[in-house]
Amino acid sequence: MLNQAYKRGLILGAASFKSNYGLDKKYSLKKRELIKVFNFCLKEKIVYIDTSNDYRLTNFFNYNKSIKKFKIILKINFNFLEKKTLRQLKNEIFLLVHNFLSKNKIKKLHCVMLHSENTMISKNKIKIYEVLKSLKKAKLTNKIGISSYDLKKTINIIKKFDFDILQFPYNLFDQRINNKSVLKILRKKNIELHIRSIFLQGIFFIKFEKLPYFFYKWKNHFNYLKKFLVKKNVNILNLCLSHAFNLGYHNKKIIIGIKSFKHLNEIVNSKIIRDVVFPKTKASKERNLIIPYLWKIKRR
Repeated sequence: MLNQAYKRGLILGAASFKSNYGLDKKYSLKKRELIKVFNFCLKEKIVYIDTSNDYRLTNFFNYNKSIKKFKIILKINFNFLEKKTLRQLKNEIFLLVHNFLSKNKIKKLHCVMLHSENTMISKNKIKIYEVLKSLKKAKLTNKIGISSYDLKKTINIIKKFDFDILQFPYNLFDQRINNKSVLKILRKKNIELHIRSIFLQGIFFIKFEKLPYFFYKWKNHFNYLKKFLVKKNVNILNLCLSHAFNLGYHNKKIIIGIKSFKHLNEIVNSKIIRDVVFPKTKASKERNLIIPYLWKIKRR
C-alpha cells in the first residue's frame, strides 16, 4: 500500500473521466462512482485535481460539494486568443478563470497552466506570460505552469520565462525527461515537475494482441516489457508507478488517470519497488508511439 508521502504526491487526472480518453471508450465515470472517487481521495489525502477548460467537466465537479477541498490545476488552451491585444487577452482569461471558480464555488486555483508549449513560441507569448503573472498577482492562482510534449522547445521556454510547474510525459517507453542536464535546469529554476501519461493512456494494461494494428511495428518494445515483467516478477501497475516515483527528481508529483473507483483503489494499494529499474530503450525516440495525438487509429 502507498504510504502518505506517495499519496500526497498523486494528482487525479480529470481527462480520464471522459469516455473518449484512451483507446477504450467503453468506460467512463458515472455520477455515483465519481462522488465515491472524490470522497475516497480526500480520505486518502489525495487533494490535487488536474483539469482543463477544454474538458468541459464542470458538471462532474458539481456532483460533489467537497470539490472546494481540492487543489485545482486548470489547463487553459490559448489558441482561440491568438490575435488579441494584451487588454483583450487579460479580460477573456480573467473572465474564464472567474467563471470556473464561480461555477465550482472555489476561491482560488492551485495552478493555471498553459495547455501547450506552442503557446510560448507564438507571437503572443509575452502577452500571455504577462496575463499569467497578472492572475498570480490578483491571487486567483498560487502558481503558473506549462504542459508540454516537446522537450527541446520546453527547455528553451523555461530558460526565458519563470514558470512554477512543468507538466511532461514520463513512462516506461517515454523517458525523455530522465536526462541529467534537463533535470539540472529544472532544479536550478526550482520548477515542480508533474509527470503525466505514466500508463500511456492505458496501453500498458492491454494485451499486445488486442492493441490496434498501428502498434504492431513496435512489437519488439512490447515483447521486451513483457519479458521484463516475468523476469522481475512484478505486475505492470506496480512497475508503472514505481518507474514514475523513482525518477531522480525530488520536487515532483504524479498524475494518475483512472476509469473506475476499482482502478483508483488498486493504485492506492500498490507497492513502490525501489530495486527494480526499467532501463531506457529506443522507444523514447519513437514519437509516433509515445505521443498519443500522433496515433493513427480509430478509437473504440
